[in-house]
Amino acid sequence: MEDIFKQIEKKHREDILFIERQMKMFEALTQKRMELIRTVMEQQPHSIRELANLVDRDVKNVFEDLRLLNRMKIVRLVRKGRCVKPIIKKRIIIITLG
Repeated sequence: MEDIFKQIEKKHREDILFIERQMKMFEALTQKRMELIRTVMEQQPHSIRELANLVDRDVKNVFEDLRLLNRMKIVRLVRKGRCVKPIIKKRIIIITLG
């Protein structure tokens, strides 16, 4: 299995995020944040407000979750005029636990 990870790492794919032995990052991927990631991938909302409506959550809470996902380099927040559009930066997340 490690050979597969090394091969992927060699390709320097920007759409892959490796989380190795970083339980805090792993714990940060809550069910609600995973729902945000899925919704952004599938629905491609044009703004944070639109995303909040799609997941039926408060805009402020969605924004805070997106900021965390942005710091984790999973989501990119792109300003489009007066709106901020969430875009998935990493399509593959590999979590190694040991």
